[in-house]
Amino acid sequence: MPLPAADLTHLLRNRPELAGAPSLDMLERLLARPELAIPVLLDLDSDCHTVSQAIQAAGGETTRDGLAGMVRDPRGRLGEVLDLLAGHGLIELDGATVRSRHRPGLWAHPFGLGRPLRAFEKKVTAETLKTMVKAFGGQPAGRKADLVTQAEELLRDSAAVRARAARLPRQAATLLESMVSGAPVLEAEQIYYGSISPAHPVQRLVDAGFVIRDGWQYELPGEIALALRGDGWKPELTGQPDVPGERRAETDGVSAALVAVDRVEALAELAGTEPIAELKAGGVGVREVRRLAKALGLPEQQAVLFLDVAFGADLVASEQGERLVSTTLVDDWTARSTGDRWRVLAEAWLELPQAATHRVVGCCEEHLDPLPPPYEFQCEAGRIRRAVLETLRTLPPGVGTDAAGLKAAVAWRTRAVAEAAHAADEFVVAALREGEWLGIITDGALTALGRAVLDSGDVAERFPAPATTVTLQNDLTAIVPGLPAPDLAAFLNACADLESRDRASVWRFSEQTVRRALDAGTSAGTLLDGLARFSAKELPQPLRYLVTDTARKHGAIQVSSAPSVVIATDPAVITELCGAKALRKAGLRQIAPTVALGTLSPDETLRLLRQAGHAPVGLAADGTIKAERRQRRRLPVEGHDDPEFDAEAAARALLSGGAGRPEPGSAEETLLEATVTGEPIVVVWQRREHYMDGLEIGPGTVTGYCHDCDDVHTLERAKVRKAYLP
Repeated sequence: MPLPAADLTHLLRNRPELAGAPSLDMLERLLARPELAIPVLLDLDSDCHTVSQAIQAAGGETTRDGLAGMVRDPRGRLGEVLDLLAGHGLIELDGATVRSRHRPGLWAHPFGLGRPLRAFEKKVTAETLKTMVKAFGGQPAGRKADLVTQAEELLRDSAAVRARAARLPRQAATLLESMVSGAPVLEAEQIYYGSISPAHPVQRLVDAGFVIRDGWQYELPGEIALALRGDGWKPELTGQPDVPGERRAETDGVSAALVAVDRVEALAELAGTEPIAELKAGGVGVREVRRLAKALGLPEQQAVLFLDVAFGADLVASEQGERLVSTTLVDDWTARSTGDRWRVLAEAWLELPQAATHRVVGCCEEHLDPLPPPYEFQCEAGRIRRAVLETLRTLPPGVGTDAAGLKAAVAWRTRAVAEAAHAADEFVVAALREGEWLGIITDGALTALGRAVLDSGDVAERFPAPATTVTLQNDLTAIVPGLPAPDLAAFLNACADLESRDRASVWRFSEQTVRRALDAGTSAGTLLDGLARFSAKELPQPLRYLVTDTARKHGAIQVSSAPSVVIATDPAVITELCGAKALRKAGLRQIAPTVALGTLSPDETLRLLRQAGHAPVGLAADGTIKAERRQRRRLPVEGHDDPEFDAEAAARALLSGGAGRPEPGSAEETLLEATVTGEPIVVVWQRREHYMDGLEIGPGTVTGYCHDCDDVHTLERAKVRKAYLP
């Protein structure tokens, strides 16, 4: 049944990956593929899982009233859940009819029940069915179909079935209980090797008529499990479990967000001037993380979070697996407004598949060793993070909770909690901790910024305008309220040291910091003019004296090459330098009253002189003072600012014929399908087969990674005559 335009728009908004389908026919085929639907279903809540299983248990097609009779619905959620499943393309709603898009269904055993007895009619012998009928007090008669009917009638007496189970030996009863609770099938290799003993618990269940052997499997029929679960057993739609919350002081999260933006910017600049070393095995080691944390003035866990976020936002990238370097996207990012910069970081964090501050796989005890940052890896932390935020979103503004209060609701929202049971609690804690450092959460409650970013609202208006002026103090400090404008921050970083960052940023001037600016080629006059331009009031006299005094001493010693030549205006200075023990490595010898030659390179000589407390400058080959500017590197990367997805436009394109209506079964259609699903594909090109994945369609071309050639190929689509899914 064709989808109306409004329903198609809603579907594509929930599943934008399907917008690349070239036609409605292919869209319908993609919606019917279970392997594409299962991840979508797993991201929905437990009530959606319950209704999906009920539809499957009903044979894949039923009615709304039929479903209402199959489940308990004290909160009246059935209609909402059906709309949610339909909106994600998992079912079709046709009036009162509810139809699954997947036959037989997405669940191996809906509600943890085995197959009904009718499913075994052709698979087992008549003797097996007679054994079951006798075990439950009947007199076997007729053919297999009659025996199945007899057994079904006997199993409707749930009290008699439970009484029969109560007489089983203890081990057999324990095994039966585990099969009733949700593991209705046992593989033969799970329970024994070789021939099975008549005393084995599973064989006792077979002899007692509770379990049917089908080849190498032992299965508990669904009718027996329902009888043992009790009269009137039905699954229940519970809705989200209550979250215990307490009133918190409402915050906007801006203070933490400003710190995050500032520290990520500092990290990106650091990676541009002093690249972050990587381990040979990949990632950043503990020692380098400590260096990074010290340079940023942050705890190690917080530094790791910002490293993961910067890497996820492509602000830093790996250069040949040896070092992390800032990228060409940094300059564009720093030029944006503060709100836009923060949104980039927040969205990068939301998309991380791992927990930055608890970097483990979490699937079992063997995979709980921490993995080095910042590389991404698949685990359940990302799904748990989204469930935490969605749960907090249901609380009123200003109401917060803790990890223990979130546990039940998060487990209801995502199966990831059960799939990563060994680390799920830590993943919840990590989500709360990281959210606080980014300004999305405060004290277990969503901030105004957090709600805005989750609702795709405007966050720019919540940030104060960047400060363009600085307050210069007599104690040689500079105070900037809020976040400084980029040009102001760059100026202060060049001539002062950042001491603290909170609601206000504080820089401190010293002889060393002023000398650093002079070393970079700035004159005293230029520095004083810059300070006057940015200062909110007249320059303090101590700061003016510091600049002029440092400038007066700056350059009294000059270093040239030959391999190095040291020149001083005062002959006594040259005599002092040549006799200083601290400069013995420089190998200085006086050849004139104001000139000495050294054995080291000019750069090494400059370093030793500065370590000894002097303020030398380097000379260029023409005798002019050489400015020393730190080299800043940028690793080229492609921009990732895709235009905002327009579900309505995508729906109109599909309804009008999609991307050119490729011929069904053609190579072009197969290429487009692989592009949408991300599946590997075999492309026949120049008489060779290429096993490719990661396909991207361009104007007249298709690009993807070829595993056979270990290279990226860009092929002309018109010349691809054959392509197929392996």
